[in-house]
Amino acid sequence: MSTLSVDTIQGQTTAANVKLPAGSVLNCVQFVYPTYSSTTSSSYAASGITMNIAPKYTSSKVLVQITATVGNSGADAAENAFALYRAIGGASASEIETFERGIFVNNSANNAVHADASVAFQFLDSPSTTSNTVYTLYGRTSAGTLRYNDHQVSGKGQSAITLWEIAG
Repeated sequence: MSTLSVDTIQGQTTAANVKLPAGSVLNCVQFVYPTYSSTTSSSYAASGITMNIAPKYTSSKVLVQITATVGNSGADAAENAFALYRAIGGASASEIETFERGIFVNNSANNAVHADASVAFQFLDSPSTTSNTVYTLYGRTSAGTLRYNDHQVSGKGQSAITLWEIAG
């Protein structure tokens, strides 16, 4: 077995240009969203679950991982759905992935129903840029109120978005 021990790795011209093998983690950032928010929109609307990263290389990939505490109240047969949006370098955000799953509320005996769940999404993106890139979870509901970080009993919840820059 061989052992390689080093104190410093330096590129041939500058230390900033040391390239790691494909699949190596280059950066990781996370935002924990602790705030209650809601929407009644039937079109995708931005949540506060958002984070930015400036990839080191245009060949980098960004693994987006989102966990969210979501719910719906106030309507029978409501469906919540989610999508991931990306904005590069201050441009308008555009949808890059749809997560057509969510919470369904179906209680014909009670029109003031309430349902909560934790959902998790992940998507491997190839933004092909070194500009600041913002990822945001968007949500919509077919009826009722889509709620983020709401829990029927405690009124507490927490969501998070984590971005991993992976060498391409």
